[in-house]
Amino acid sequence: MRDILDYQGKRVAVTGAASGMGAAVAETLVELGAEVHALDVQTISAPVKQSLECDLSSEASIDAAADRLPESLDALFNCAGLPGPPFSNLDTTLVNFVGLRTLTERLLPRIPAGGAIASITSVAGMGWQKNLENVEALCGTADFAAGRAWLEANDASNNGYLFSKQCIIYYTKKRASELAAQQIRMNCLSPAPTDTPMLPTFHKQVSQEFLEEHFLAPVGRNATPEEMAEPLIFLNSAAARFVSGVNFFVDYGYVAGVEVGARQGLL
Repeated sequence: MRDILDYQGKRVAVTGAASGMGAAVAETLVELGAEVHALDVQTISAPVKQSLECDLSSEASIDAAADRLPESLDALFNCAGLPGPPFSNLDTTLVNFVGLRTLTERLLPRIPAGGAIASITSVAGMGWQKNLENVEALCGTADFAAGRAWLEANDASNNGYLFSKQCIIYYTKKRASELAAQQIRMNCLSPAPTDTPMLPTFHKQVSQEFLEEHFLAPVGRNATPEEMAEPLIFLNSAAARFVSGVNFFVDYGYVAGVEVGARQGLL
């Protein structure tokens, strides 16, 4: 039987691999025969080739981790993220976007033609075009230091989680168009609410009742981490070799319902 995903022997890096979707991605990639290099600030339990401590809010930590990653990578999975409170808006956007972008750009020279990058964003970022001026401004900064400086100077424009996820979507689409000439693909995945260690934090922020009333997938339940990990793995696989620049909504039709007026859109 033909293996259409083609991860056997492939060398990949996964951030946020200690829990939730990132852990499910790392574990599944190991099962598929990939050589997995995992990054997180917490202890990683998946049986990966290499575990590295990496704090995406620190450029020095990103550089130190990148220095220990292989000289060639077939794929990068950006799964690390913060939920917002109790973390500050600054730290949330540094980890979720600025750190993600910094690590991605550090590793891009190691990704050959045919390689791919996939990042986890969120349905919460779906309104990025309504906030395009601020999104373009942060995404237009040159590096980690400039990104941090912009955030510190524009605190009122950074609401943390939503803004960081909007930036991931824009960055993905823009870089995908630029990287096509190198035959490197870039996509992102927007999950519906998913049963991960992060979900109770959202319940504390806006209440479980509010989330379930307005954002629960039409199938009537939250997703499992595996139900997000597997589509993300597909995006970086050989089966998706002609897919790039896509923000892949994995929400059992939630966004479709908003687009056709079947349910209220709050974002």
